[in-house]
Amino acid sequence: MLLALDLDDTLLDADKQVSPANLAALECWLASGHEIVVATGRPPRSVAPVLPPLLQNAPRIVYNGAQAIVDGRVVYANPLPAPAVMQMLAWTAQSGVEWWIGLEIEDHLYVNRHFAKPDPFTVADLHEMCAHPVSKMIFFFPNGRGDIAPLLAAVPEGARALVTPKFSVVQLCARTADKAEALRHLLRPRGLTMDAVIAIGDDINDEPVFEAAPEDWLTVRVGRPDHGESRARYWLASPADMVTLLDHLLLLHGALQEPAAQAGARSPGRR
Repeated sequence: MLLALDLDDTLLDADKQVSPANLAALECWLASGHEIVVATGRPPRSVAPVLPPLLQNAPRIVYNGAQAIVDGRVVYANPLPAPAVMQMLAWTAQSGVEWWIGLEIEDHLYVNRHFAKPDPFTVADLHEMCAHPVSKMIFFFPNGRGDIAPLLAAVPEGARALVTPKFSVVQLCARTADKAEALRHLLRPRGLTMDAVIAIGDDINDEPVFEAAPEDWLTVRVGRPDHGESRARYWLASPADMVTLLDHLLLLHGALQEPAAQAGARSPGRR
């Protein structure tokens, strides 16, 4: 089996750490012959610093599914169509509103204007950058996200917008770029399908994986969705509960004699 794990608020807790109990359970998972794929919206450069040594060599899906990386090499890329990027830049220029825009290109963030942001970036003429493959286009709101309806209405056909209450940004990816499609790309050469995947995540960019899974398959949402329903079949209250889920899975496979979870830990809940 292959475990597809989101990072923030799934594998990582609020302190951006992997708990010792979860780490022990993941070690058992790998030792039993199963696999792990890290699937995140983060850019590649911000993945390795938060991964424990156990997962440093794990395949990873980044940019909400716009790239897949195996052994440090990009094996799948689905960038935004250049016309879609140029169309959005033209719309922002004509909108009469001041925008803070970023383009993720080859694992580097280029922005149209300087603003307070902890991560490194380069201020550049974004029109000149459109000749390069853009993995993700980001609209930042340093003063808080207001009415984004006009922005969403302007998104061209070749792109899709991701909006989550977790972050004050709007992300644009290629319409066909998502974690599920990137996972399929990793599975196809091995003759595997989505019924080989157990998916755990917490946000809107995990929903395509939940939706792609076979009916009644094991898809797990960490935390209840803030708005609307989730396609996940099961849920966990927090990342701390993931060890309980992994223990149950390993016990089913006969690979664990002594659960790593603390006695009395809550079992996964049904949606």
